[in-house]
Amino acid sequence: MSVQKKIYALKRELAGRYQLGEEHHNICGRKIGVTCVEDAEALFDKLGMADPDSIEVQDERLPYWATLWDSALILSDVLLADNLIAPGESVLELGCGLGLVSSIACLKRARVTATDYQPDALKFARLNSLQIAGVAPRTMLIDWRSPPQGQYYATLLGADLVYELRFFDPLIAAFDAFLAPGGRILFSEPNRVLGRSFFDRLQDAGWTFSIITEREGATVYEIVRCD
Repeated sequence: MSVQKKIYALKRELAGRYQLGEEHHNICGRKIGVTCVEDAEALFDKLGMADPDSIEVQDERLPYWATLWDSALILSDVLLADNLIAPGESVLELGCGLGLVSSIACLKRARVTATDYQPDALKFARLNSLQIAGVAPRTMLIDWRSPPQGQYYATLLGADLVYELRFFDPLIAAFDAFLAPGGRILFSEPNRVLGRSFFDRLQDAGWTFSIITEREGATVYEIVRCD
């Protein structure tokens, strides 16, 4: 199937469940369009009316994935501007959401796996990567609390992932589960007070970090295991 036919099929499928919109952003001097959910707030309203016994309500699966956050924009800009990932490099994005970061990694010709715990987020990630890079990443539905074993990547990517305290330990465990020896994590965080606690926890767990760039909307870090 051609790229255009894949794009058409994904858009048709997603348009059956969401009102689709388009955002355009300047990423490292390039105008890049991202297909998104036109009214993401409506998804929160829908969750409020859902069956209290549903997995979405019981597990508090709030639809943050449907919004394109500043952290993803800034990490994408850094990835496109700098030689932080190489062609053929094995890359995994944790919590890909709409998939902009994975799309930029595909544009850099890395071997990309996009992951999320929401199936439709993975469909948006494939759609946006096909539109931006002309190729789709491999996708994988995962829960950080039970990551698959035996799959290792040279680089992990993450944007705006530490917005709830309950995610801290599972996320750090996912770092351990997925990162190959000698690998690194490129991580964007929007300078929340809560984020400081995450980096304290990270250091206690045997990791170290340094700042790649600090901007108004987010700071991009490189995270590695302590020697």
